[in-house]
Amino acid sequence: MTAWTVMLRGIRYRGGRSFVVFLLAVMATTAAVLVPAYSRAAQQSVLTDGLAAASTDATGLTVGATGTKESAAYMDLAEIRLAVNAALDKDGRLNERLDRPVAAMDTEVTYAEAGGKLAFRQDVCRQLEIDGACPDNPGEVVVSRRTADAHHLKPGEFVTVHLGPVTGGKDKSFKISGLYSPKAPNSPYWGRTAYFSAGADSEGERADALFSLTEDDLRAEPTATLATRLEYPLRSDRVHLDDVAGLRVDLQALADNLRGRELEVTSALPSVLRDIDLDQGAIARTAPVIAVPTLLLCWFVLFLLVASLTEERGPEIALAKLRGYPAGRAARFGLGEILLLTAAAVPVGLGAGFGLVELAARTLLAPGVHAEVRWPVFAAAGIALVAGVVAALLAARRTLARPVLGLLRRVPVRGGWRAGAAEGVVVALAAASLVAAAGDRAAPLALLAPPLLALVLGIASARLLGLWSAARLRLARRSGRIVPLLSAAQLSRRPGGQRLVVVVTVAVALLAFAATAWDVAARARGDVAEDAVGAERVYTVNAAHPGALEAAVAAADPSKHSMAVVRASQRFDNSPVELLGVQADRLADVAAWRGHAREQVGGIAARLHPAAAEPLTLGKDLSAEVTVDALPARPALRLAAVVADPGRPPRTVTLGALAKGTRTYHAALPGCAGDCRLIGLAVGRAAGGSDPYAVTVAVRSLATGAGPLDAGFDVAGRWQARPAAAGATVAVRAGAALGVDVSGADPADAVVEHVDTPDALPAVLAGGAPTDDARAVAFKLPGFSDQPQPFTVAARTDSLPRAGRRAVMFDLDYATRMAERGSSLADNGSLRYEVWAGAGAPADLAARLGTQGIQVLQTESIAGVTDRLARRAPALGLWLYLLAGGAAILLALGVVLLSAYVGVRARLYEMAALRVAGVRAGQLRRAVLREYRALLGLPLLVGLAAGIAGALVMLPGIPLVTVGEPAGSFSYEPALGALPVAVVLTVLGLSLTVLFVLRLLSRATPLRLRDGAQ
Repeated sequence: MTAWTVMLRGIRYRGGRSFVVFLLAVMATTAAVLVPAYSRAAQQSVLTDGLAAASTDATGLTVGATGTKESAAYMDLAEIRLAVNAALDKDGRLNERLDRPVAAMDTEVTYAEAGGKLAFRQDVCRQLEIDGACPDNPGEVVVSRRTADAHHLKPGEFVTVHLGPVTGGKDKSFKISGLYSPKAPNSPYWGRTAYFSAGADSEGERADALFSLTEDDLRAEPTATLATRLEYPLRSDRVHLDDVAGLRVDLQALADNLRGRELEVTSALPSVLRDIDLDQGAIARTAPVIAVPTLLLCWFVLFLLVASLTEERGPEIALAKLRGYPAGRAARFGLGEILLLTAAAVPVGLGAGFGLVELAARTLLAPGVHAEVRWPVFAAAGIALVAGVVAALLAARRTLARPVLGLLRRVPVRGGWRAGAAEGVVVALAAASLVAAAGDRAAPLALLAPPLLALVLGIASARLLGLWSAARLRLARRSGRIVPLLSAAQLSRRPGGQRLVVVVTVAVALLAFAATAWDVAARARGDVAEDAVGAERVYTVNAAHPGALEAAVAAADPSKHSMAVVRASQRFDNSPVELLGVQADRLADVAAWRGHAREQVGGIAARLHPAAAEPLTLGKDLSAEVTVDALPARPALRLAAVVADPGRPPRTVTLGALAKGTRTYHAALPGCAGDCRLIGLAVGRAAGGSDPYAVTVAVRSLATGAGPLDAGFDVAGRWQARPAAAGATVAVRAGAALGVDVSGADPADAVVEHVDTPDALPAVLAGGAPTDDARAVAFKLPGFSDQPQPFTVAARTDSLPRAGRRAVMFDLDYATRMAERGSSLADNGSLRYEVWAGAGAPADLAARLGTQGIQVLQTESIAGVTDRLARRAPALGLWLYLLAGGAAILLALGVVLLSAYVGVRARLYEMAALRVAGVRAGQLRRAVLREYRALLGLPLLVGLAAGIAGALVMLPGIPLVTVGEPAGSFSYEPALGALPVAVVLTVLGLSLTVLFVLRLLSRATPLRLRDGAQ
């Protein structure tokens, strides 16, 4: 009979036990394979997600030039395409990952008394709904319906377009072939170019772009500045981890190659990849930390497995030695079955590991990510096999080296000094990790603190269980109680039971730590997403000025479940302060403000918008009835109005020269159609100078085209004098008529302003006040203008939605009115425009905003950000923790089964003898249940406590949401999450295992004593 035959027959003879050994070896290999395979897939997921989340403009590639006739901007697009293709053909990697380019040209023009763009964009007619024909012929353009309605343009007519500089260039007539509306103004097709920007800006009125499909129409004027480019979108689904380094090199090589053709290559892809690298590096650092305790547990389980089985086969090895087997052959006889099963488990473990990673990739990771067959995976399987062989040799060494008589003994061998030394090493490592955690919780050694602490507690629990069972055994002997006696006897004389306690404790602790961390991180991700977004959905948009955005939002969402938001940043004490202007009347229905109920937000919003006078809205003219009792002979004086056009600087409009008596002064207001605002009235010199004068005027009434204005002359404080220079005096008297006394030599106009805002802008403050006294209730800070504005603290909070812990939130309407008294908001490049949408906002709000001329640049949502954070490095690392914890529990269950199988024949023989001696079957079952209740219950409780405690200690210093940002303070509220599910499944698995053990031991019938076989 050959050695192979002996091993195969032995495996078959011990079928149940061999199956458990095989499963444990498979689990060990699977756990080893999981780490490199999952880490690779997670890194690819981060790359795919990062590229998909970035805008097309950020990840794409633009090749082109900007300039006049003598520059490369006037090259034919076909020539540019040939040059780029020639350069890309030299590098297939970059070429294969770029999609079909979109050719584009545009230049600034003036037409219909407004500024705009004359643009060429490849296949533009497919992106437009055209009433008429596509401008296929030279000299033809399409005009937007909005611009055509505003300027009375019709298809078939000609429109005169001024090309080139305002003071030069030339006019060219184009035939209007049709009127268009963009099908999807926010489509990635349009890139970052603002083609649909009708409205007013700092330079005057803007119109939507004119589109032509003839390149030469844009090159008609040599002095015109032309932007010519090819926009290449990136095929992010084709970018893999191995491509990243090469893409950086290829982009630089392409830029160097085309620089000689005066073509510029621009792409934000390298910076996007740098941000992605942070997450990938975090996963690469996290995986080994997770792998070490998992692989050590696998190695320890294999060690226990071989030690137990070799110990069980001690009598067979002794017989082999008695029959003359040499030491080497006896060792092969004792280890052959185990090593064969361990080797056979490797391919199965590989397949199981790949299957689990593929399942995780399809359910958890970014779309298109799959498990990759790479050498590190096979290396991990090989390491697992080698570790198994080494564990087998080390575990069997002690048994194989014992003499024959020692092998034939039935009394279990007690642990020696080596076990104590190993425990000492573990305690020392645990202490070192705790010291490291005290200094830096994110340090690699500190991250090993939870499993090492669990291992120490497991060893301590095993020791205590041994002492407790010995004490219980003595008490049971004295009392004569059968059930406690049998269970305590088994616990006290089974050294393998103590090892089982250690394994179960560590496994439960690993899973409890991972589940607790996942629950805390999931809550933290939701909180971070809510704080970062600020509403259910947030649209980053382009707008001409705050008033235009408010009007567009009002038209797009009459339900008031969305609001316009204008943001700016200022600095105080070398730290940024975020400014947030919101529509206070919509804040409660829109904002997602964590920790604040809707009623609280409504109360805060009411404080942000206290009662104030309504603005004096003007139509196409303004008239004022004014009485002047006495006029100085010199200088000649005039009456004027200070008018604010939305988005434009305030302008002074002369109403007329002052004359004695009561007169009506009048002025036309071109450009106002019900959206201008009267800021104040001014009295000044008609021809300049600095001659002193004194005059008293009484303004009796104001009127516009729509009728009289409710000026509130009789309300004290409604009209106030603007601070004048030294030596000038301006006094205001309320009454039936507004009395204004002016005296002094100030050459500037004396202005009396209509007060339609609070004296100081009420604000909600996050962080200290931006002044010398952080607890101050009032401060000054430039809001939406260049000049400091007064603020008063209406409420304080720890954090503001979408603005963070150092921010000021105030009412947008009041802030805009204040700023427009002295400056233009349309040319304020520091303002950022957003639209926040609540749960009740229209689902197609982005499209509605597009029809109002608001270009949506980016859309964010709480759900989307939460999902994206769930695929960042910390969350993916926690998934690996969960997988490792699950594998640890399966290993622990396997060890429990194995401990039941090892020595089961002798155990059944003993129980059968006890049955014959009069011990009832129920008493034997209760003894076994009590034994396993102590054997598994204690490590279950200790493991849960160790895992949860380790998580609560370590998590504040570990990044849970984004890389490089530790969790800090967090809250854990019991809920239906990973931890309860993990506890239930663990208890269920242990219970089923105990039931299986009871079923196995139920075969202890007196018939087993018939042959005396043990």
